[in-house]
Amino acid sequence: AMARPAVIESGAQLLLMGFPRVAHYRALARQWGVARHVRLTGAIPYEQAPRYLALGDIALAPKRSATEGSGKLLPYMSMALPIVATDTPVHRQYLGEQAIYASQPSAPALAEAIVRCVAELPAQRQLAFSLRRRVQAQYTWQHAARQLDAVLQELAKSMS
Repeated sequence: AMARPAVIESGAQLLLMGFPRVAHYRALARQWGVARHVRLTGAIPYEQAPRYLALGDIALAPKRSATEGSGKLLPYMSMALPIVATDTPVHRQYLGEQAIYASQPSAPALAEAIVRCVAELPAQRQLAFSLRRRVQAQYTWQHAARQLDAVLQELAKSMS
């Protein structure tokens, strides 16, 4: 989604964490003349993800599936990163109106949404902090444990 002239002029950096086929994508970045702007980490331990996410200004969630989960969102939200995402029901459920959505799941539409996010970065950062608060209120391990406990207690009542 990064257009070559815009990348070279802006000095933008793209960090892809844990991406499969790293060698293939490094070769593409060289071929396209943007290799000095692209970093591919390869596989990283999950607990190190916040260190890498802390380097970013924007997170991208380009999932195309309308029904598949998007495990990237909660770490992005917890790090208070502005998010550019494809417009899927799962993304809407987590992000509501507090993200920028690509008009369609295509590279040009994602690039346009990224440009918009950069242009609106101060406002998007404020929205990102509200997403962080949502994670803290609704998506922590403690919250999940309370929900599971309630379900198990209800099940135990119905069996007695």
